[in-house]
Amino acid sequence: MNYWLHRISYLAELSYPLLERGFLTIGFSDFTKKEFIDKVLENDQNYFYRQFQEMWGIVPRTRHNLWRFLKFNKGDIVIVPSWGTFWVCEIIDEKPLLINETYSDDLKTWEKKKVSTDGIHLISENGKRYDLGFARKVKILHEKISREKFADANLTSRMKIRQTNCLINDLVESIEQSIANFQENRPIHLHSIIVEKTINIILDTIKTELNPDKFEKLVMTYFKTIGANEVTIPAKNERGKEGDADIVAVFENLKLIIYIQAKFHKDKDNEWAINQILDYKTNRESIDDGYNKIAWVITSADTFNDEAKKIAAENEIQLIDGIEFSKMLLNAGINLLNTNL
Repeated sequence: MNYWLHRISYLAELSYPLLERGFLTIGFSDFTKKEFIDKVLENDQNYFYRQFQEMWGIVPRTRHNLWRFLKFNKGDIVIVPSWGTFWVCEIIDEKPLLINETYSDDLKTWEKKKVSTDGIHLISENGKRYDLGFARKVKILHEKISREKFADANLTSRMKIRQTNCLINDLVESIEQSIANFQENRPIHLHSIIVEKTINIILDTIKTELNPDKFEKLVMTYFKTIGANEVTIPAKNERGKEGDADIVAVFENLKLIIYIQAKFHKDKDNEWAINQILDYKTNRESIDDGYNKIAWVITSADTFNDEAKKIAAENEIQLIDGIEFSKMLLNAGINLLNTNL
């Protein structure tokens, strides 16, 4: 299977209605005959060149567009650029069609003008033939995908080429990602892309360059950056007997207190920290001070074990693994990392 780009270069008023009916077209109406198709499929380039010489007196450079179009194979994917959008089609015929094979009695142009046929060509209402010679039967997989929202730089750049068609097997990854973005309604977003490409670097650096004390200081710096009025480490005599919190962050305007366990671990965290922060929060909820109190566990580990997730879900404790915390650091601003921990 190959991936192609094929541009509807002209006669858009008829070519697009035909595309909507499942026919991808090209010009060269002077050569629309069965023998021409057969010879190209036989790779008879001498015949191919001779036809141009006899009909036009020259062998134009644009001949390559026709050759490639007729050589598309069943199952090939074709990207069809349009105004600010693109279509994705699959070739479903065994061999090319002559343009008159696309005709039906109800065929009309964009302007609702009736199209007829003389048995060879498609004919306009004023009797002129349309310069379309060949067609490929296609299945429209996706239509009118926004270039701006879903196509990356490589695919967007290639869709700007002037030639009618070209092979684009080197863009398979870009094409498939653009289609996935479209299907999931997930437009390309620079911030999200930067975050996704950076978070693993940040997390790896945290794991290799910090220690438990510095990780705790990093968590404190995060809460200060996002607006906590007070960020403290509870005194030791307040810890251990009735659970444990490594950090307490107070947001006065929100009347909110967050109790945090900050764990510098590498692979998977267990339920110990969840039980500690749960006990600590529970023993302080009885204090009627007008503040809402919530509990977080932030870890540098990749994930939490199942028991930890279960206890957290049952007790409304927020679990934040290393990847999520790295995202939070980026969203809070890279300058917060410009701190001696």
